[in-house]
This record gives sequence, structure tokens and C-alpha cells, in this order.
Amino acid sequence: MDSPRRTALRFLTQGAVNYFTNKPLTISFEVTHSCTANCRHCDKGGAKSEVLAPPERFRAIHDEIRPVVAQISGGEPLLRDDVLDIVRAFKNPGGPPFIVLVTNGSLLTLERYRELKEGGMDQLSVSLDFPDERHDDNRRVPGLYQHLSELLPRISEMGSNDVSLITAITRENVPYLVDIVKRAEEWGVLVNFSLYTKLRTADETLLISSDEDVRRFREAVERLIELKRKSGRIVSTEYVLRRCVEFVEKGSIPNCQAGKRCLVVNPDGSLFPCAMKTDVRYWSHKELVEEFSNNNTCGECYISMRANTEKGVWRMLKDGFSLYASVGPQK
Repeated sequence: MDSPRRTALRFLTQGAVNYFTNKPLTISFEVTHSCTANCRHCDKGGAKSEVLAPPERFRAIHDEIRPVVAQISGGEPLLRDDVLDIVRAFKNPGGPPFIVLVTNGSLLTLERYRELKEGGMDQLSVSLDFPDERHDDNRRVPGLYQHLSELLPRISEMGSNDVSLITAITRENVPYLVDIVKRAEEWGVLVNFSLYTKLRTADETLLISSDEDVRRFREAVERLIELKRKSGRIVSTEYVLRRCVEFVEKGSIPNCQAGKRCLVVNPDGSLFPCAMKTDVRYWSHKELVEEFSNNNTCGECYISMRANTEKGVWRMLKDGFSLYASVGPQK
């Protein structure tokens, strides 16, 4: 078995190779667009008529690009009967990728967690929008918060420290971000933050846009940074949290590197540069970069995956290609 130092070196080496060759550090494999929830801030929801690529197609994309992080997401990935086979297809003992499964948790059980863990999952990321039953209203899944409040502490007690909450920050939950961190502490899990973007739903009521909204968010971020320094539960870096404030102040951050630093794979095995650019679809990474990434002028989102894969090289090295912070909610 490789030592932790050797494993870390393999991840760092692969990250450096991808960084300097413009290959994505993180790929989000959206293995289905169907979902058990119908969230206010997301364009997914309900059952979709879709073509589902087999695990072998996802593995082929992985082998071509060799990402540092492989994020298995959706929709709700646990709707796929072969999701465990997808996890196993990516597993590379002692080296990349770091495998993250992103779920709303509605179909999650202790037994399913154990199966995914044994299959090779490195981190389980579970969405949480509010620190109480308002989460159910936002997700339109009655009883979801209660289910998570009972299940996640049980998983945490197993001692793996591999569960992270993921919170999409909107105008409505800014006052409760600190409470979400406290909930993570109570449950014994981590928490990562990502900014909502109107590119998904066009709902501008969820944006942090007014001067008062921005002021409240800036204050909330300072409290989060204080908590991060004290508890270590927050995996979003201080740099990213402060850049989130910069984004809401300016309304955009230019020079998006979608397709070069991060990438989205559709359920049918085709490629999107990001989850918001669904009007363009490619079947090779080279074609995507040449036709989209090299001409991209969009800067209208600052979701976690973009924020953490677009750090400058020295900051990336300083953070050690932080695996936890490189992933986050896409929806």
C-alpha cells in the first residue's frame, strides 16, 4: 500500500500536468439529469427522458483527461442502478482521481454509503440549503432535512471524516450560513460553499445584488472565515470566500476557463464546457477547447468548481490542489 506522502505526490503531480497542459483538474460526470428533488435554484428536477451512457464511456473520458477529481453528480446520481459500477470504473488505488459523489441524500442509506465507500468513493457531498426544515421547502422534498439529520451523524460516527455538506448560497440563505456551519459541527461533517447563478434558472430574486444584500453577505463571509480558523469544518478556502464577495460586488469575474480547468460530462457521454452552457455539446475535449474555451467570454458565475480550479499556479501549489475545495455544488 502506498504511503500518504506518495499518494499526495501522485495527486500533486497529476494536477501539475493537467494545469500546464490545459486539461481539466476536475470533471463533473452528470450521470443523470433526473432528480428526486425540484429545487428552486436548480434547472433539474423530476424524471427526464434521456440516453444514459454506460460506465465504460465515462471511464474512457477519464482515461483521456486523467482529472485529479472525478465528481459523480446529476440530477440525482443515486437514481442510477449502476452508480456503484461508475465509482468502480474510476477507482485507481493510490492515485487520482479523488472520487466525489454529490447527492441530495433522499435515496441515501447507511448500507448504500458503505457500498459506495467500499467501491472507491473518497468523499460524499450532501446538499444542504438551510439548517432546518426550510431545506425541505427549497428542495420540495418533505422530510428530507429530518432524514439527513438522522443519517449523517450515523455516517460520521463511522470515523471516516469523508462527508461534506454543500451549500449553494442564495440571497435567502445568507443569514443562515453560520448556522449551517454549526449544523455541520453537530453532525461531525465538513461544509463547502458555492454561489448560486442565475444562468441556471434565470431567477434573479435569489441573487445577492442590492447594496444591503452585499453588505450582509460580506459580513457573513467574515464570520465564516473566523469559524474556519477556529473549527476547520469549512473546506472552502479564505481566498475563494473573499472572491465570492468580489463576484457579488462586481456582478461577474472574467476569464472563465470552463473546458480547460473544469469540465462537465452529460448522461449520454457528450461534453459540456460547464453545466450552464447546455446549448453547445461536443464529443471530444480537443474540439470543445478549440471551439468554445478559446473563445469564451462568459464570467457570470462563480460556482465552487470554477472558483477552485481557476486559482493561479502559486496559490494552487500553496493549497496543494486541495481536493475537498476543488468540488462543490453545480446545482
